[in-house]
Amino acid sequence: MTEGWLHEIFRSVQGEGIYTGVMQVFVRMSGCGLSCSYCDTEASKERVESCACRMPGGDIELENPISPEAAATLTLSLAAMPGTHSISITGGEPLEQPGFLAEFLELARRGGLPLYLETNGLDTAGLESVLSLVDIISLDIKLPSLCGGDNIFPAYRETLSAAVDKDLFCKIVVAGGTGMDEFGEAVRLIADVDAGIPLVIQPATPIARSLPPDPQMLLDMAALAAPLLADVRIIPQCHLMLGLP
Repeated sequence: MTEGWLHEIFRSVQGEGIYTGVMQVFVRMSGCGLSCSYCDTEASKERVESCACRMPGGDIELENPISPEAAATLTLSLAAMPGTHSISITGGEPLEQPGFLAEFLELARRGGLPLYLETNGLDTAGLESVLSLVDIISLDIKLPSLCGGDNIFPAYRETLSAAVDKDLFCKIVVAGGTGMDEFGEAVRLIADVDAGIPLVIQPATPIARSLPPDPQMLLDMAALAAPLLADVRIIPQCHLMLGLP
């Protein structure tokens, strides 16, 4: 048994990507080695003493690290509520805890709902270790100018190739000042693997350390991507507009 570090477990509406609007149970894992200027879950980047489980009868605090069994029991009790579409594993960055993630996913599959993984996908080996256990992948392609570090695009070619047979879509967060060259490189990378992979262009929400992009910039980005990819959408963070977690 591999224990894991979680930030929170709760039920809410998916507010990003092509599944926007569906009801999910969210398992937010702790820890992320990136420093994205637009991050809206800064508190989940560090491992903390307890995990908040937002249950119908009131919040429950679980001491970290948590066993896969304890996490799955609470998750599945929320997932059993009518109208739940799927279980979303997010972060932080879930692939930073691949052992716990694999054991948790094995148990969560017993609920019979699709398992949705939101990840930056930079740990290809970690992703490959859980690919058979997940149904939907939201791959957040990070632009180096917004997330720091060296050019990380080469890692995505391997990740995209590994995940292409899944229900996969890509998301690129863009902000004021994001360069078209950098964005175009990411789009071409996706197209080189499979032009049928849907792309969501997500404007940064002005709540962190980045400014939202200019509206015309969003249209220009969509126009750049459209000849290369079959399905290009501009979708903001809808859950934040609704005041939801």
